[in-house]
Amino acid sequence: MKLKLGILDQSPTIEGGSALQALNNSIDLAVLADKAGFHRVVYSEHHGVEAYGSSSPEILSAVVLSKTRRIKVGTGGIMMKNYSAYKIAEWTKMLESLYPGRFILGLGKAPGGLKDAVTALNNHRPVILASQETKLEEIIRYIKEEKGIYDGLIAQPKNLTHLPEILWLGSGVQSATEAAEHGVGYSYADFMRGDHATESTETYLNKFDRNQYSPDPSLQVAVAVSVAEDLSSAQYNAYGMAYQFLQARHIQSPEALLPPETVEQRILGSEDEEEFFKILEHIITDTPENISARLQEKAEEYHTDELIILCNMFKETDRIDTYKSIILAN
Repeated sequence: MKLKLGILDQSPTIEGGSALQALNNSIDLAVLADKAGFHRVVYSEHHGVEAYGSSSPEILSAVVLSKTRRIKVGTGGIMMKNYSAYKIAEWTKMLESLYPGRFILGLGKAPGGLKDAVTALNNHRPVILASQETKLEEIIRYIKEEKGIYDGLIAQPKNLTHLPEILWLGSGVQSATEAAEHGVGYSYADFMRGDHATESTETYLNKFDRNQYSPDPSLQVAVAVSVAEDLSSAQYNAYGMAYQFLQARHIQSPEALLPPETVEQRILGSEDEEEFFKILEHIITDTPENISARLQEKAEEYHTDELIILCNMFKETDRIDTYKSIILAN
């Protein structure tokens, strides 16, 4: 099965580096991915977090769209609770108008940052825990130019020739059901998977309503990957990414990517050692010769032909080599 391969880029920063360096790395990676044949690249949203350089995936998407020619580009995803449905619909329609058929609106329900960041984003007011599914419905109405909450209110620019792709991000059955019922794409975060991973994606495929936003289901699975010339190097290069996952699990703000040797010093003999290596086991680590088969297995597990690859490494050359190995193997 020929896979459609994409990139989930969190614009990772490194110890001793800068957010600007991370953003420039993201732009360079997108240009490479466009030429190499990747199907899509999407950008995550994080606030007040040292580990990631991008707080505005819609702005980064606009820059990358202007510098690429073929690849689909989008948000992976916008943290909806921090913004109005109307504003999201406006800039979505603008990017779709300027780059028809290439922009992806990925939407997530997570806060995108710890408490202080979320409070600041909401103008120091308590966050309204209203249904994010309701906000999705409102966004769809603005994009399709249907009657909404405000009678006669339009989201410019009007009269799109093509409806932008919408992806609902999630890692559970509820989010899968919501995506299916509204007829939008579903992006499942395998690197955050729980005990009912395939149940979520099967729910999406089985319940998809073809009479809603899109006539066909679109299922992407996001996986964490590290590729190197030998297996031990692939695992070692993934230490920084695994350590960030560990910090996120503990509801800590992840640090910038640390060198593998620093992570090793912190982890070995600590109370987190067992959990860290369980997280590492879930990252797909392999060699260029074997990575294609590993990715095929993952795609078959979820009954999809589209994988989104997440790769955060201390050395940018190791990250680039991983993506090059994956596209060459496919």
